[in-house]
Amino acid sequence: MHSFDNIKNQRILLSFLNWGKGHLSRCIDVCRKLERQGNTLLIACEEEDFAVLSSYVTPLKYLPFPGYPFTFQGTGDFAGDLWKSRKLLSDFMKWEQTEVEQLITQHQVTLVISDHRYGFFSQTVPSVFITHQVNLAIKWWQQPAQWLHRKWMKRFSSIWIMDEEKHPLAGKLSRKGNLKNAAYIGHFSRFEKKETKKTIKLGVCNGPDPYNRQLLERLMGNKELDAIISSIPGNDPRIVHPATWKETDELFCSAKTIHSYCGYSTLMDLKQLGCKGELIPTPGQTEQEYLYRLHTSFDFSESIR
Repeated sequence: MHSFDNIKNQRILLSFLNWGKGHLSRCIDVCRKLERQGNTLLIACEEEDFAVLSSYVTPLKYLPFPGYPFTFQGTGDFAGDLWKSRKLLSDFMKWEQTEVEQLITQHQVTLVISDHRYGFFSQTVPSVFITHQVNLAIKWWQQPAQWLHRKWMKRFSSIWIMDEEKHPLAGKLSRKGNLKNAAYIGHFSRFEKKETKKTIKLGVCNGPDPYNRQLLERLMGNKELDAIISSIPGNDPRIVHPATWKETDELFCSAKTIHSYCGYSTLMDLKQLGCKGELIPTPGQTEQEYLYRLHTSFDFSESIR
């Protein structure tokens, strides 16, 4: 099994899930730490995401690679939307695995790292799967999804659980149980710890489309917010349309309260920033509904370490 801290002097091919921007956000810190350990990083993703990543971490090599073909109707029926797309997603993952093998040959890759992309693995070099969900937050009648999740994770040499065993943010979702090739790697956030005075109430429009648009409407209705970060146009003078993510980092660091969906990457950011969250689950997303119930108060103004 590959330990995160022992990954050194490797040529690493890395990609991340395109379900919102949370996986991209947490991979900034993953890449930053791997680069500091002397590794060469080749990032397979879409151009827009690479522009974000490369503004925080250099040097990186860009390999154009499409995201998963997700289509969400915005009705809160995530399971139904995924079921309708099952053939398209299955075909994509088969193509993805073949493409990974070609990239390995072309670029002399020695290690593959996938942040929750099931088809992004190799049969010729070691492959690592990053997740905070060893156990999916699903209904009893959705247990076949958990079986399939475990089956797909077994394709990988190692599983890195993005959580802490003694102080888990993900609760039962990150319990590794009898997985022998799994290890906890801690929490990751793009933000650096700073001694900054926290003065503003910040809205953050996150989540996959069209749920981010639904959230923006809700945030604009909150008159207490001082600023709203969104890539979506809106007729509210408080909306900030950043050209780069880095432009908004000072806003995050100055926030005493962040209002957004309660994605797992958001929880890790709150912990790193040491602030409070007024968070809601994305409608119908069972993982976030579980995290919402688990953390009755999203108060990270005092460290939980």
